[in-house]
Amino acid sequence: MPKGFAALSQEYGPFCYMRVINQDFVFVNDLDLAREIFENRGAIYSHRPRMVMMQEVIKRDTLLFMNYGSDFARIRKLVATFLNSREAAKYWPAQEVESLKFVLAVQQAPQDALQLTRWTSTSLIIRLLYGIEVRDKDDVLVCLAEDFARITFEATSVGGWLVNYIPILRHFPSWLPGAGFKRWAQHAQTRMDEFALVPYLTAKRNIAAGSIAPCWIVEKLLGASEPLTAQDEHDIRQTATSLYSGGSDTISATISSFILLMLHHPHIQKKAQAEIDSVTGGEWVPGVRDRAQFPYVHCVVQELVRFAPAVPLVAHSLHVDDNVAGYDIPSGAWVMANIWTYTHDATRYPSPEVFAPERFMGGAPQEDPLGFVFGFGRRSCPGALLARASVFLNVVHLLFAFDIVPAKDDAGMEVLPPLEWTDTFVAHPVPFVCDIRERSAGRIRLLEHALDSLQ
Repeated sequence: MPKGFAALSQEYGPFCYMRVINQDFVFVNDLDLAREIFENRGAIYSHRPRMVMMQEVIKRDTLLFMNYGSDFARIRKLVATFLNSREAAKYWPAQEVESLKFVLAVQQAPQDALQLTRWTSTSLIIRLLYGIEVRDKDDVLVCLAEDFARITFEATSVGGWLVNYIPILRHFPSWLPGAGFKRWAQHAQTRMDEFALVPYLTAKRNIAAGSIAPCWIVEKLLGASEPLTAQDEHDIRQTATSLYSGGSDTISATISSFILLMLHHPHIQKKAQAEIDSVTGGEWVPGVRDRAQFPYVHCVVQELVRFAPAVPLVAHSLHVDDNVAGYDIPSGAWVMANIWTYTHDATRYPSPEVFAPERFMGGAPQEDPLGFVFGFGRRSCPGALLARASVFLNVVHLLFAFDIVPAKDDAGMEVLPPLEWTDTFVAHPVPFVCDIRERSAGRIRLLEHALDSLQ
């Protein structure tokens, strides 16, 4: 969908408009206009579209689906106690532990690399929020995160549910013919409630047993200067769920995209490995504090999020009519920031279809996409710093440890998977197979030693 509207913008201009039944959709295909709308006019455009199925039938009230207002501001303020520039370095040791666990798990089961990206991203956020260790890719918390991502996509898909366009249907009893959506929503609500409650109640039990690791939940539940009210505890749980749901899927998608792109660009993989080897001599494992020593790896990360943004479309809305650059935007419209179009704008990124980290090097580097792929204004992703550190660690550790090469078919011929991504809220590569080979046993031992020293 983002590519389709990008193509239309070349013919019809920076805005694309469509109407589905009784709902208006406006796609903003120009980055400068997006900044004008979502940042300079953020007070107007910081709402979320009305999604009847998700917000009113399944009754999700996490930050992702909240309208801009006092509740949003209160939860966002709590989020800022977990994710801010002052706290970022505090999480680096845990991020390094989870990245090293991930790479060592890939070494043991390279055929499961894509599944393990979900495990490592879920494990990190669960450790930081709830003080719980997620031991393997089949852990119930990983399964809940996968189900949450799937249900979110299905519940919010444009055109997917008639109730989104005829809201009165939400009052129909589930036993009526044609009300199958209510029965699906009941199952979805149950599963999403589990997603919110299982880690939270586990953390509370661990606190009561005195076996909890330091984490954000402990800080909030035990560090309050006054007794917590029911509203306080609801807000803490809601904030944790918002962070849990927002952090696990996007990092997984980004690392899966990295693996796919390295298959297609072995010369870039070798160049990044050469930089890592020249700095470390293959004798020590990089961490977050070493980022400045790996400028080319950083450029690979920049090009990764430019070429394959994890969230290619971001939905905003407004509650008043507005006019932007002569275009009328009606109240209640879905106003979509087409991130994919911005990162593939040939005037900003020449030859945008080419994966080229070098575009960010030299005396005249192209614009850093990390400045806008996490969204705009009051709706920007609060976990950007955490995500950037985790992606760097996963990338540098994978390159330190492995060669990522195409798998071979029965005839011994290399099979290069296509560069294809799912058309979902978070864009994952279409599942593929590859061959991940350790560069040396000594490098694996160094990773194991680094992990032991951090635990």
